[in-house]
Amino acid sequence: MTITLPKDLEGSVRAEVLSGRFASESDLVAEAVRAYLGEHRPGVAVGEPLEAGEREPDSSKPIWEVVEEENRSIPPEVWNDLPADLSAQHDHYIYGAPKRALP
Repeated sequence: MTITLPKDLEGSVRAEVLSGRFASESDLVAEAVRAYLGEHRPGVAVGEPLEAGEREPDSSKPIWEVVEEENRSIPPEVWNDLPADLSAQHDHYIYGAPKRALP
């Protein structure tokens, strides 16, 4: 594989090798690619290609899992202190609007 870098990056790579931080240009590029893949393909082993049509794994959780985790972190006494009509009268509790007549 041949990689062509812009001149400014080429000079920076050479300087890093000459400073002794890397044994070769290839070592620096390999480390940079591993760092990139680790950040952009979490959970996928470096060097493991994606199958044709396969999407990169999504590291975000579905919203319902996030909500469930948050709900589990709230102590039961807090849930017990919530008004029974909270969902029906949310404008009252959030904005201070007058309570609505419920059917």
